[in-house]
Amino acid sequence: MSKAVVCTGRAGEFEGDREVRDVTVADGLTAIKYQAFWGCKGLTNLSFLKDSAITTVRDYAFEESGIVTLHGMERVRKIGICAFQLCKDLRTIEGLGCEEMGDGCFALCTLLQSMKGWPASMTVIPARCFYNCTGMTTVDCDLSHVTSIEDNVFWGCTSLLPLSLSAWNADPAAVLAFLKRKSFLERAPERRAFLCSLKRAHSDYYNRTGDPCGASRRIIMEFAGLFPA
Repeated sequence: MSKAVVCTGRAGEFEGDREVRDVTVADGLTAIKYQAFWGCKGLTNLSFLKDSAITTVRDYAFEESGIVTLHGMERVRKIGICAFQLCKDLRTIEGLGCEEMGDGCFALCTLLQSMKGWPASMTVIPARCFYNCTGMTTVDCDLSHVTSIEDNVFWGCTSLLPLSLSAWNADPAAVLAFLKRKSFLERAPERRAFLCSLKRAHSDYYNRTGDPCGASRRIIMEFAGLFPA
């Protein structure tokens, strides 16, 4: 049985309550407190934040909740440590407007498929931000403004990165360079079309020659960012 609640701003206010589904934010409330919605499996989206005065989501606020799509947070400027860690139903992040983000914010969100709309005000991706997000395959955002990433941001993201770049000892600068190139290629429609044409050319080449290791194949693989050039 689901229920509607009013968030009044107490730490751990609805902690572990699996029936919470519809939320209204009290007038004038500016922060979701520590562990306020921890473990709220019935809470599947945060659209209730869109028209609220909330600018801060504190540490562990939505950890292990049932959020599927993260949207409605354009006004939120600060997200705390592990605020969305272990949200195992979370698939998409959209429209973040934050200026500060804590370590491990989206760690262990194993169904998260894409990183969309990384905030233009965030030039550093904090440590363990997407730690072990094993389902992530795409970086659907412009990373040109990002200058660095901290340790183990993408550790274990083996669907997104080669094994060498998703390991403990991966060089953060190399990871960022790979992701910037991947983002650049994936976000440009004309480049995607060009890549498809190259893949078709390779297929024709392979069918004619039977040579899977030809020079054309390596060019295509490099263009796709599947291994360093």
